Amino acid sequence: MKKWLVIILVILVCFIAFVYFFIPNTMLISQDISIKANREGLYRNLSDEKNWGKWWPGDKTAQTGSTNNDLLYNNDVYSIEDRTTLSIIVLIHTSQEVKTELTIVSKNIDSSELIWQASVPTTYNPLKRLKIYFKTKKIRNDIAALLKKMQSFFSETKNVYGYDIRHELVKDSTLVSTYSESKSYPSTEFIYDLIDQLKKYISSNAATETGFPMLNINRKDSINYVTRVAIPVDKKLPTSGNISYKWMLGGGNIFVVDVQGGPFSINKAFEQLENYVQDHRRTPPAIPFQSLVTDRRKVADTSKWVTRIYYPVM
Repeated sequence: MKKWLVIILVILVCFIAFVYFFIPNTMLISQDISIKANREGLYRNLSDEKNWGKWWPGDKTAQTGSTNNDLLYNNDVYSIEDRTTLSIIVLIHTSQEVKTELTIVSKNIDSSELIWQASVPTTYNPLKRLKIYFKTKKIRNDIAALLKKMQSFFSETKNVYGYDIRHELVKDSTLVSTYSESKSYPSTEFIYDLIDQLKKYISSNAATETGFPMLNINRKDSINYVTRVAIPVDKKLPTSGNISYKWMLGGGNIFVVDVQGGPFSINKAFEQLENYVQDHRRTPPAIPFQSLVTDRRKVADTSKWVTRIYYPVM
């Protein structure tokens, strides 16, 4: 009997020694992955917890009472607690709360590295220490899986900025243009009155339109707006009164986004396109503009408008 007690005691001592020797006082988690995405655009997207549900592979309706945007993955709940200049603090609600840090590092203009780290303190209780070890190992594997999901999702520009931003070359370089000021945001009738002036001028000069009407609206001050319209044509036309010849560098670089919807949707797309231009350190040599694919006079429902936004860059 004493022999068995000694054996059990030895096994127990060996087990405790093993636990304390191989499991440190603090368990470290560190996983990283490269993503083909701009760092600023990636951080802007990930710092808003509302965007996490777009790529999250688990349940998006977890409820812990801490936030409405908690997300469930592999029986653990994730939530954003805070943000720093370079990173996002993510809490993992498990058998114990684990505070992690997701850092976004720029590798080059179109590539970033995501580094997800945490430190988990253990305990002197050998059974709890072993339990924390296996739980930490699970979290490490889960984080690696989530990073792979992020890599797959954010490698597409549309998923970073919300729109399919295309890089094209300027084709319609010869334009006629006019402008006018108004005391309020220009109405559809106001805009198309200017467009009609250009159409009549083009027709009277035996020229041919080669593209959709172009539109740019700028706020001059608190009440005044400047509306500029242009139409691409097949030949250079002389300036006449308020109608002038404009030229864009043929073959020049231009970013293009297609948008369906009214002014709110168009302005939102403009904002994201400007973010894209700034994030990629491009310089606009000319003003961006809308290409009115839909004749807005014929389509009253703004949700059906199709607008192509062009943003010239160098």
